[in-house]
Amino acid sequence: MKNKSEIFISSTVDYHNIYGAVQTANELGTGLEISRFGRLKELEDNFDETLRIYKDAISGLENGLTLHGFFSNLCIPSNDPLIYEASVKRYYQSFEIAAELGAKTVVFHTCFNNLLMQQQYRDNFFMRSLEFFKEFIPHFEHEGIVATIENVHEKDNELIRNIIAAINSPNLKATIDIGHCNIHSNIPVSGWIKDYGIMLHHMHFHNNFGNEDAHSSLKKGSLEIRPILETLKAMELYPQITFEIFNREDLYESVEYFKRLYGEIFGE
Repeated sequence: MKNKSEIFISSTVDYHNIYGAVQTANELGTGLEISRFGRLKELEDNFDETLRIYKDAISGLENGLTLHGFFSNLCIPSNDPLIYEASVKRYYQSFEIAAELGAKTVVFHTCFNNLLMQQQYRDNFFMRSLEFFKEFIPHFEHEGIVATIENVHEKDNELIRNIIAAINSPNLKATIDIGHCNIHSNIPVSGWIKDYGIMLHHMHFHNNFGNEDAHSSLKKGSLEIRPILETLKAMELYPQITFEIFNREDLYESVEYFKRLYGEIFGE
């Protein structure tokens, strides 16, 4: 195929065993997305050593590399200066890891709380996000790395789309997590794709039944994969696709199923 999405698997399939994750990616003929970089409780003491270990492990990776940035308990738009400071540190560490390991895409969460319905909260979240990304994204531009913002609890893509549009950089794009859409949004994934258009750079594929973020096989859930791929085909979009599927058997089943379906829709 002239145009084709690059495929990755999440390293979480071998939780904190980066060597095993690399081996699995090579077996499947995919790239790797580092989803967990080391253990959070050890980061302050062992960051440099962990970086060395990961660099050694990916030396055996046969295809491309992406990175999921730190996200646990972080909130860049927080009004609490200590939370903001910790969040900024982890975001810049994510950039440092990507630059050091040669990852060309880094995925970040907004950590937006969709249960807070006040417009003031949403406005403040947007403005503080802009302030941060205006300082942050030039580092990505300099290194030729694309940062993306992923939906988690968002009901729609308005917030993320507006941040990307306001920053207006080729190095800040969108990630659609289809499993998160299925839980938190009434808008079908195809609608998210159409609304993002060329802002879309990356996608996370996994399935669920709309009641739990199960990260299951593409064949075990209420999401239909074919319409998603048909929308990408119709819009001539070829985003990177990472399988965020944690069970090894589910992962192998999903990669095989996806490749067959992708070939049917896009043509070999």
